Amino acid sequence: MSFLNQIKYKLTSGIKYLVPNNMREKMHPRQLHAFSIGTPKSGTTSIAGLFEKNYRASHEPERIELIHIIHKHFNGKLTDEQYIAWLLKRDKRIWLDIESNCFLGYRPDLLYRAYPKAKYILSVRAPLSWLDSMMNHTINYPPPSERVIKYWHGIFFKPDVYPHKKEDKALIEYNVYSVEAYLRFWSDAVAKVLDVVPKEQLLIVPTNEMKAKANDIAKFLNIDVSTLDFGSGHLNKAPAKFQLLEKIEAGYVDELIAQHCESVLLRLREEYQVAL
Repeated sequence: MSFLNQIKYKLTSGIKYLVPNNMREKMHPRQLHAFSIGTPKSGTTSIAGLFEKNYRASHEPERIELIHIIHKHFNGKLTDEQYIAWLLKRDKRIWLDIESNCFLGYRPDLLYRAYPKAKYILSVRAPLSWLDSMMNHTINYPPPSERVIKYWHGIFFKPDVYPHKKEDKALIEYNVYSVEAYLRFWSDAVAKVLDVVPKEQLLIVPTNEMKAKANDIAKFLNIDVSTLDFGSGHLNKAPAKFQLLEKIEAGYVDELIAQHCESVLLRLREEYQVAL
């Protein structure tokens, strides 16, 4: 971005903060207000793609700044109220109909406090498929490649808390976290959303059923299904796959899925009629 464009952007962003919300809504009303907050590698990029043609939609806008704010909050340098205030101020700047962003799943309770009237889409992927995809993603985009990746990996996966065991020690040479670190995150991330967001404001979309759920998505958001763009296909595919599941001791992954994920899977089936 050129120097002049940077100045223009800062001035425009500054003016946005001065516009009262009620005036903003009259001048440039939202067509809807929703968040897609699935885990990484659950389809949040594809969900953003559904809306980008006909709505103000974005996938992980201002990603680096958001992760830095999350890092500050996680380390006690921002209070809950300061984090919420920052989210609200950011909203005035980006002013989207729908934001698809796995990082907003960091504290869904605080997100919901900031936006109690919004609607929420939770994309979910079966734990085994998600684990394989997430391990590939960790290799393709390693933490040393960007400081913010190291920040969010530490917050989400807590590798120091969940070290490798003898059953998955082969993952160490690939700089991939333990199976328990990943599956514990999957379970916690999904459960936190189920705990916080009321059922009437939450739509759960299995990653492999996104196109089949087109009518459900449109009905949930009170929009015409024809405005959704399914022509883009599956977005954010892994550039390389490494078959790491084959390197883990047989039965170990199933054991940890039962330990960490089964209660959430049961809850999805019984309370939301979602089978993964």
